[in-house]
Amino acid sequence: MKQKPEGAGKKALFEYLRKQYTTIGNFNGKYKTRFRSWKALSKESTLPEAALKDVESFNRVIIEKYYSTCRAAIKELAPRKLYLGNRFNLYRIYYPEDPLINDPLKKAAEYCDVVSINYYRFACDDLVLPEGIDKPVVIGEFHFGALDRGLPHTGLRNVANQEQRAAFYRYYLNQALKNPRIVGAHWFQYGDEPYTGRFDGENYQIGFVDVCDTPYPETIEAVRNIGYHMYVFRYH
Repeated sequence: MKQKPEGAGKKALFEYLRKQYTTIGNFNGKYKTRFRSWKALSKESTLPEAALKDVESFNRVIIEKYYSTCRAAIKELAPRKLYLGNRFNLYRIYYPEDPLINDPLKKAAEYCDVVSINYYRFACDDLVLPEGIDKPVVIGEFHFGALDRGLPHTGLRNVANQEQRAAFYRYYLNQALKNPRIVGAHWFQYGDEPYTGRFDGENYQIGFVDVCDTPYPETIEAVRNIGYHMYVFRYH
């Protein structure tokens, strides 16, 4: 609504509202407003608070348009490839407790071959999709960092030291292997970030190797241990 009337998003919203109500009179009748025309309403920067249900419905239209457009493009150009969608970042969202993410997840599951989720938690055994959704899940990002060696920031999930970091890696991956929906879990990232910070200032101790390409042996041992046994573990 803060866009100018010719803004693409605002035009799409008002096309949706006109389909819903046909006339501005019908809109006024429902929301007890007195707009003289759709044009007059389009100059507003906010909708009536009571119209939030319309906003929620329109949001679902946007979400469906996004996924359907992306899937169609990918399947046309790469028909034998999987569409993994976007990566949902659930780091600051209490999922599955927070219902606001459910609509996008449901639409993602409808159009994506695999649903992708960045899951910065200490475990992933509680990673589920909304009720009634049956799709495989790939974890796009997770990591743990410590301050006993290397950089001055632990990243998004901190542990006490490198030994605990390796232990949490093993625990997290074992949880992923036990979760039948999860088909992959991708560590972020291979190398530590620069001490002075990357483009946005991040300087996390989150790599398999440090800024001098020296491996963190505790974590590398955990990675190898999981890698050597994960297929046997999953198939049994």
